[in-house]
Amino acid sequence: MKLTIKPENILEAIALNSRKELQPFLLGMLGMGVSQVLVTAIGMNVFDALQDNPKTAAELAIQMDCDPHGMQVLLESLDGFGFLKRQGQHYQLTQDSARWLTKSGGLIYDFLRLGGDISHQLVLLEKDIRTGEVPNFHFNPQSATCFANYYTMLKSSGQQSAPNILKWAKLNPPPKRLLDVAGGPAEYSIAFCQKYPNLKADILDLPNAIQAGLPQIEQAGLGDRIQYIEGNLLETDWGNNYDVVFLSNILHCLTAEQCEIALNQAFQALHSGGTVLINDLFHPGEQGKLSSPISLFSLIYYVTCGGRIWPQPTILDWLTKTGFHQIRISKYRLALFVSAQKP
Repeated sequence: MKLTIKPENILEAIALNSRKELQPFLLGMLGMGVSQVLVTAIGMNVFDALQDNPKTAAELAIQMDCDPHGMQVLLESLDGFGFLKRQGQHYQLTQDSARWLTKSGGLIYDFLRLGGDISHQLVLLEKDIRTGEVPNFHFNPQSATCFANYYTMLKSSGQQSAPNILKWAKLNPPPKRLLDVAGGPAEYSIAFCQKYPNLKADILDLPNAIQAGLPQIEQAGLGDRIQYIEGNLLETDWGNNYDVVFLSNILHCLTAEQCEIALNQAFQALHSGGTVLINDLFHPGEQGKLSSPISLFSLIYYVTCGGRIWPQPTILDWLTKTGFHQIRISKYRLALFVSAQKP
């Protein structure tokens, strides 16, 4: 998948073919505009406000207590970019916008709710590259709503991917003790406990994650089987004698040095024969072709955490150096699943 400029008529096609410099110019300018307009509209709940019936800019401005002139420009941009349809002065949702860009849109909607915080960090990209000093937003939230939006996104992500990682893992014998590192709102621990009736799970995470996850655990009726260990994964003792240590979307939030520390901690926390499970995004390494989504996500993890999507060969090398063996890998869509055992 690559971003591109697609002409809508014969004249635009001729212009693009005759003036090749228009491609990078339009791609850059339209990319900036589409991103900011979409993130702003979702942040202001514009799509949800249009879900029941079409509205004019003036009506939306009154409803949202904002400037009617600015709202008019925003709606025209959304129409021009294909996210809304205009009929006279009224604007209505497209079918795709109604499905993905309202609160019912699941992971896509929840991820884009984080767009404002991500945009603020992307502005600092040059500074980050020049200095190499990138604050990790897990410890330095960018806004008052950052953590709330982040953990809502993690919940959606966990609900979507937990069945796949559980099916793939093929844990045998059934585990009795699980350490879910930075398990956030507990979706994975809940899924593991629901699959394995004799399993008890510990979730190591920060205070904000605990507040987000406790209601989910109680709602699932698993308060007696899932507990939190409050702490920073880089500083807190992980404990020992676990059957499984689960690292889901953790490594891309860490630097290379921190990844090696985390994997060594996982090794120490497992009993002999225990399994580390890794769920992350797939980067093929130097010999493979990078897709646009992976490139984008890697950029986002860099500016928000100082990490990146680590290449599969690098992760496998870290596991081998740490002492793990019987390493098994699989690529599922954009995800990378890895299991390895402690001798």
